[in-house]
Amino acid sequence: RVLKTPFSGIRTILIVLIVVLTCADHLTTWLCLSRPVAEWTVSEANPIAQWIFASAGLVPGLLIDTLVTAAALAFVAATPRFSATLKTSMLSFVALVSFYAVTNNMLVIADLGIRPLGI
Repeated sequence: RVLKTPFSGIRTILIVLIVVLTCADHLTTWLCLSRPVAEWTVSEANPIAQWIFASAGLVPGLLIDTLVTAAALAFVAATPRFSATLKTSMLSFVALVSFYAVTNNMLVIADLGIRPLGI
């Protein structure tokens, strides 16, 4: 009999992917919002994140988002309340939304002419 853990199989891959995408989202969000670009008005598209950034500041808001994301991932991974199929579906959805956010941020960075590495 194989011991199943909350972090087995595809869910582990999805959790790691979400962590990587969240880091990329936070970095690209910071690049987009940390300094003004002439003739552009750039704002956070997620109204909840926008409120957190307005209330706490950009960097503290990103840290809050990181902690909330980590807590949500830990809960989904560990809770027996959800079936494996539902957990996989929820994690897949979060990974897809996170991928979209990073892709959108990268397009904005390109449009703004931001050169994150100075190259």
